Amino acid sequence: MHKILIVDDSKTVLNQIMILLKKYYHVFPALSGSLALKIMEHQTPDLILLDLMMPEMDGKEFFLKIHKEKKWSDIPVIFLTSDTEDKTEAECLNIGAYDFIGKPIVTEVLLSRVEKTLELTGYRKELQKKLDEKTRQIETAYLQTMAALAHTIDAKDPDTNGHSRRVAGYTKQIAQSLGWSEQDSENAYFVALLHDIGKIGIPDAVLKKQNRLTDKEYELMKKHPAIGADILKDIKMLDGLSNGTLYHHERFDGSGYPSGLKGDEIPLIARIISVADTYDAMTSTRCYRKGMGQETALAELKKQSGRQFDPKIVNQFLKITDNLKS
Repeated sequence: MHKILIVDDSKTVLNQIMILLKKYYHVFPALSGSLALKIMEHQTPDLILLDLMMPEMDGKEFFLKIHKEKKWSDIPVIFLTSDTEDKTEAECLNIGAYDFIGKPIVTEVLLSRVEKTLELTGYRKELQKKLDEKTRQIETAYLQTMAALAHTIDAKDPDTNGHSRRVAGYTKQIAQSLGWSEQDSENAYFVALLHDIGKIGIPDAVLKKQNRLTDKEYELMKKHPAIGADILKDIKMLDGLSNGTLYHHERFDGSGYPSGLKGDEIPLIARIISVADTYDAMTSTRCYRKGMGQETALAELKKQSGRQFDPKIVNQFLKITDNLKS
């Protein structure tokens, strides 16, 4: 049964509307905007019938207040008022009201408008749900394509083959250990999987160079986070986590790139990827060196905790590796 919040400073009007609607809906009365807000903290209505002219907080003020809150911004509002001038109705509709009903209340008009509003908002929610699902399917397919590209980049160089997948695995484990939801942890996995996708814009001669990079080559290499972030920035399902790609080379002490961020200025996802990325790089064998053993690599992470890495993330990763060893 739909829930309807009625906000009116007149007990007579409240009782009249409650009698009309309580047979069909759960009805919550409020004699003021402040009381209505208290009710909404515990009950989210499907529709609000709102008196326009009230003392303390009038209808427009209440409307604008609730629509600043994301959790309430989609609730349809029908204004009720004895001021039935066209100008007043236009003002209400212009600020986002769903409908406008003049007083005195006519039973048939109220019941019809309430029913139609709930019906239309139901259709809208269902359409939005289907649109979101289609969008997610498209974005998932896009991410899978990007993941295949990331694998291709890794596979170009035997030294980095499998690197992105391992970094993604570590990142997801850290996110889960921090209490992230399953969906957020999965999104973190995808961001980490694609953390080096920007290398697609870096010449192979630089990527595969076995000797020390020149200053010019190093500056070119430093562009890959920005290229990667630009590729991922419009993927809605990543919900802002794509900045992990842009900032995964920042250092906790502020000496990293591209922006020299420090401490909590660095997005949490980037701080997580930084630990995962560096650990995998240290433990992986390259053509020019043998990979470190786990204990040596973990000791290096601890040594750089507070300098290169967020101590909180290092500690979480140490707990994860302890569990793997036990």
